[in-house]
Formats: sequence, C-alpha cells, structure tokens
Amino acid sequence: MYFKFSLRKHPQTGKLSGYYRLVESYRNSDNRVCHHTILNVGFMEDVTPEQLNVIQKQLTQRYEHKQTFFQAEEDPIVKQYVEEFWQRIVGSKKLDLVSSEKLSRMVNMDTLQHSNAREIGAENIAYQTWEKLQLTPLLLSVGFTPEQAKLAATQVVSRAVYPASELKTTRWIKENSAVCELTGYDPDKVTKDWLYESALLPGKGCIEKCTLPNDNLRQIYNILQTKHQPFTKRKSVVHKREPEKTETTEKQRLLTG
Repeated sequence: MYFKFSLRKHPQTGKLSGYYRLVESYRNSDNRVCHHTILNVGFMEDVTPEQLNVIQKQLTQRYEHKQTFFQAEEDPIVKQYVEEFWQRIVGSKKLDLVSSEKLSRMVNMDTLQHSNAREIGAENIAYQTWEKLQLTPLLLSVGFTPEQAKLAATQVVSRAVYPASELKTTRWIKENSAVCELTGYDPDKVTKDWLYESALLPGKGCIEKCTLPNDNLRQIYNILQTKHQPFTKRKSVVHKREPEKTETTEKQRLLTG
C-alpha cells in the first residue's frame, strides 16, 4: 500500500493542496499492473513526507502480519493516522483480511535448527549509540562516501563489541555477528585489508575537532570547576635502572685505581 496524491483546491483555504488516496497495486489476469483504491484519505497538510512513508509502511506491515524487530520511538501523529486508517480499512472491507490466529500454529521448539545463527544484541546497542551521535552524517560531511561510512560504522561497532585484530574481526563479522545487517554493508566485501584502509580514510582532522567540548559542555566544566582532559596518546618510556653501589664494586674500584 502506498499514497497517491493529486492537486485539488482546498475548500477551507482556497489554495491548491495535495489530496491523498491510499492505493494497492496488483497484476490482473493479463499480467498487467493495475491499481486499486483502498481509501480516499483527503487532505493531510499536517504530515511530512517522511511521516507519510512511515504511515504507509506500518499499514502494509499490519496487513501482511509483519512485526518490526526493532521498535523505534512512535510518532503520535503517525500512530493516530495508522489507527484511524486501519479502522476505516477494516470497516470498508476492501481488503481480504485474515486473522493472525488462523496463520499461527504450534511449533516444537526442540526441533528447530539454525544453519546461520548470528549475534545481534550488543551490536544493536552499539549501533543505536552510533545513530544517536549522528556519526554517519558527520562522516559524509568530511568527505566519506556512503559506502565508506557504512564500513566505518561496521568497524566501530565491531571493535566496540569484539576488540581484536583486523583478521579476527573479519572472521567474527562473517561467522558470528549480524552487524552488517544493521549497518547495511555487504559482509562479502569485509576483509582485513578493507578494515585497515578504513582507518586511514580522509577527514581524520575534522573528526578529532568534533571531540572538543562545545559551549554547553564548557559551561558544565565551569560549574564543576574542572578542566577538559583531552584524550592523548602518550609514549611509554621505560627508565633504565642504575646499578646499586655495593661493597664489592667499591673494593674493585679501589684495586683498579
């Protein structure tokens, strides 16, 4: 299901505005693509294009009895429209709705076998942190391509969950983890050389500047009367130990002198 719109004169404002219809595409007996109008929605001036996409996606998932694995924060406007449109669809009886109870059946859990089981728990937490920090737009703004940004996200999430060498990280991504399903990067392209080259991509200086405290953080530092401690890499220095003076070495010095 998706929305189609046509420009019409709004009766209240007198201006041209989008008049939306919820339609469904299908193929007839002649294998020709046709469209079937499910609902005449009307004017939706309080909805953004992104919200329209979410509404039609959630309606389609509800019709196909699909549930999303990761539940995002619900938009109250989107939720209101989804519930309203779904009740109208059920009342109009223009779709063949099948109860989810008829689709369910008993399954013996002991007989299930997984041929390609993957881990996704810790990876999801790390990737959600990556999204909250909006690191992908940051990488794109400093010259990364979308493919390079996905590879960088894959490497950062992998190192956060499983800190190891490039070779071990590559094996872990291909054999154990579902991090590529989160980031959208092709797991067949992951090699130790690609992971090594992604750490040398351009934009390192711009990224380091973003780690500096902003004005809000400086105000917090001033209130707490603390100073910003930057993350610096220090060289490890091992001081040579001087030999201790003993009675034997003192006698040897006197004899040789």
